[in-house]
Amino acid sequence: MFLSTLLNLSQLERMFESMDFEYATTDQLEQQLIANESIRSRLAAVDMSILEELDRRQVATADGARSLSEWVASRVDVSLGTARDRVRTMRRTTARSELRDVLVAGEMSFDRVAELSKLPAEFGELRHLDIGGVRAEVAKRVRITAADEVKTVDDAFLVIQPSLDESWWKLWGGLDGYSGAIVDKALSETADQLPDLPEDKKMSSGWRKAQALRQICTSEVAPSAQVTVIVDAKEATATDGEAGVVLEAGPRVGRQALQAILCDPDTEVIARTEQGRYLDYGRRQRTVPPALKRALVHKYQGRCAADGCDSRYRLEAHHKTPWSAGGATNQEDLVLLCWFHHHIVIHHLGYELFEHPDHRRIRFRKPVRPT
Repeated sequence: MFLSTLLNLSQLERMFESMDFEYATTDQLEQQLIANESIRSRLAAVDMSILEELDRRQVATADGARSLSEWVASRVDVSLGTARDRVRTMRRTTARSELRDVLVAGEMSFDRVAELSKLPAEFGELRHLDIGGVRAEVAKRVRITAADEVKTVDDAFLVIQPSLDESWWKLWGGLDGYSGAIVDKALSETADQLPDLPEDKKMSSGWRKAQALRQICTSEVAPSAQVTVIVDAKEATATDGEAGVVLEAGPRVGRQALQAILCDPDTEVIARTEQGRYLDYGRRQRTVPPALKRALVHKYQGRCAADGCDSRYRLEAHHKTPWSAGGATNQEDLVLLCWFHHHIVIHHLGYELFEHPDHRRIRFRKPVRPT
């Protein structure tokens, strides 16, 4: 088996050396990339079987390593994080033959299998989500116990460290999900209200948030940040509130935090039914109401819905079917896009948004121009 694998790889190497990529079409190059990933998936399946046998033989202990991950990192010359991903996925898929099978067939990437292995088998392949979406789905279903909540509060910290001459200050720390959402919301909303810089001077969102923090600290009145809580009726009921309760852009909160949040007059609660519905505004309203916008932010985990895009910058609701063509203002006919994909790709370049027929993820295509 090993000789056959090496022979195939040698053949592939010779084939690639003979290919003239300069004269290949874009479609051919794309298909070659997809085919290459299929090969990597098959090799990953072989790796899983090898690692399983090495684990059974306890090679890490025999060679003085603290763990199989450490042993793999040293032998294969990869980072410890990469080695851990491989070993953990191997162990999670030992009893998940359906995931090993798609790797063997080269039908699914290792990254997707690694994330799906964290979910129970009944959740399926989630092909309609990209890798970031699958990770968010995994995080959403992790239960937060009362002990977990206490730990996140107890572990909160903030460090402010000046340089020797105090000309530069560094800030870092950690907060529980609810507190972090409040701070992020206050900084983001204050940053959005800052005056625009000259057109030739572009500053990052991080820079604007830094200026917003200074403005908040010197203002007489602190900004009030409204926090939106999405309650998934099915998940929350089944776990007594330990799962299924998330903040607008995805941070999870537990039962105790929810009780505290509901006492806050600036909190908005949106219920999500078992059918996944939030709100329905139909044809009566063209502009997207704030509550529906926040529901969309939750639906797309606080990031752009475009396949492969993880931007969280200036997210905007877009009608899949234009309003002028009969589109409705409800969650089925709206999609959340970042500023680049909404304004540049769709409205400036005129690209058309479509759901890929194989997995239903959002992609774009050039409009057909009359000749």
